Amino acid sequence: MKILKPVRVFWLLAMLICLLTGTMAAGQPQKSVAILPFALNAPPDLQYVQEGLRDMLGSRIRAEVGARIITKAEADGALKAAGGKPTVENLPALAKQLGADYLMYGSITALGGGISIDTQVFTAAAPADKALQPFYGSATSNDQIMQSIDALSWDIIEKLFNKQRPVPAAAAPVQQAQAGAPSAFTTAHPDKTFMATGGGFGIKSGRNFVKTRNFNMSLQGIDLGDVDGDGAMEIVLANKSEVQVFDRDETRLNSIGTIKVSGYQIHNVNVADLDGDGRAEIYISASNPEIPGSMAVEWDGKQFATLFDNARWYIKPMNIPGIGQVLVGQAAGMVPVVEGLYVLSMNDGSLSRQERLPLPAKVNLFNFAYADLDGDGKKEVVALDESFKLQVIRGGSVSWKSEERFCGTKRYVGGEPRMMPGTTHTSHPIVDGVGERYKETYIPSRILVTDIDKDGSEDIILNLNPSTLTTVLPRLIQYMSGTMVGLKWSGLGLEELWRTRKIDGYVVDYQVNLPAGKKESGAESELFIGVVLNSGTLEALTSDESTVVIYPFEFEQPESK
Repeated sequence: MKILKPVRVFWLLAMLICLLTGTMAAGQPQKSVAILPFALNAPPDLQYVQEGLRDMLGSRIRAEVGARIITKAEADGALKAAGGKPTVENLPALAKQLGADYLMYGSITALGGGISIDTQVFTAAAPADKALQPFYGSATSNDQIMQSIDALSWDIIEKLFNKQRPVPAAAAPVQQAQAGAPSAFTTAHPDKTFMATGGGFGIKSGRNFVKTRNFNMSLQGIDLGDVDGDGAMEIVLANKSEVQVFDRDETRLNSIGTIKVSGYQIHNVNVADLDGDGRAEIYISASNPEIPGSMAVEWDGKQFATLFDNARWYIKPMNIPGIGQVLVGQAAGMVPVVEGLYVLSMNDGSLSRQERLPLPAKVNLFNFAYADLDGDGKKEVVALDESFKLQVIRGGSVSWKSEERFCGTKRYVGGEPRMMPGTTHTSHPIVDGVGERYKETYIPSRILVTDIDKDGSEDIILNLNPSTLTTVLPRLIQYMSGTMVGLKWSGLGLEELWRTRKIDGYVVDYQVNLPAGKKESGAESELFIGVVLNSGTLEALTSDESTVVIYPFEFEQPESK
């Protein structure tokens, strides 16, 4: 696609809007607005939106309410002097330096063929706890970008300047959607949610996915569970050094707590109620290059209390056939991951090893799942090999293996320890001639097992990596996109039942919310996908911005012919 055409159309329409917008408001004190640069989490061919957005917002606000728009050069200069990025801490000083009553900034994100515009408006005169307000816009194609920015402008004008948008504009479908969206979610692609490719139940395409606001973090994992025992699901997000827990209030995420991890890097997070008290514990698997240092916490009614920490196990709660839901661990030793998975028990804040699970040698804690694929009541082992290819293991032997690669990530355990002053590589112990001591063992995205369509056999949900994925130095691969797929056992192998559209960004982890008691319909079920945003540019690859994309599942029986 050539970018000259959308750029020309965009700028021509932008100039027309500037010429045709109403006259400046009179009789009101003139307010000053500084529109700071918007971060671009999108391919380079959408770069024109980055600058055009600032111009259009400024033109609309100036024309409708008579505000003074501070020049981009002045705003950019002040931001550069303040560190180059707007933060909660530097916003008051920025507003004072610029003489601005309002500061506007945010990000533009490409997802699923559309874009979303996440905007923050800082009001200098407001109390600190109410100074920042979020506004959101979205477009499903380049043709709708103009409408989306116009609707976003009116949302801001109505909220901050108390001026109602014209009735014809408010009646437009896109603007109606934006006018009622003070939430943390925004519609990002309202045409087809899923593409059904199999028979039986299909996935309806009448609903759209939504996304949360963007988070300043390098996402490492996501899980869902009732952490505080109130009967509602919480969302748990982990970056490399902390875990953040959020209540979901309709379309908002409200922070309820943060768990810090010191001295180790998080590579996996899971939520499970293993003690049966109605409050799910959070199990954090973490390590440094030499040893694991995992921990678990539980909500005590006021805060998160530590159940254990500095555990020398990689950990993960699992539902084991014949045993039930337990904590499973794998150890490190002379190599980063030692063969053997064990049930772990906790006593007085420490973990002890119980029975070993009967699993093939190449299976590790994070690259497999149990699944009853054919509905016969017996569990098969579904695992990823070192090339990220999916395989089904029955009776200790591989009965099926995929051609595609799945679940590739940049997370790993092991690797070279940080070099200390005065040390060299030769001073570290080497196990053998190929340096297995520092071998990097990659932590893939999870293999989700769930009977999402309620037919009695379990399905597999996972991330299909781009065909360009290789197994040579996977840590250096830039995951620019991913696609979520649902697989079902056909009798001969796992076949694709549905897939999402391409998700722009690095798909890190995901989980399904499957409410209990929904037997005949999956209308309330949702797929949560943790994505690290990027556009392939050096600036994007060094940023720490992530989001959560949420797909609703809706199943319908195909019409009989």
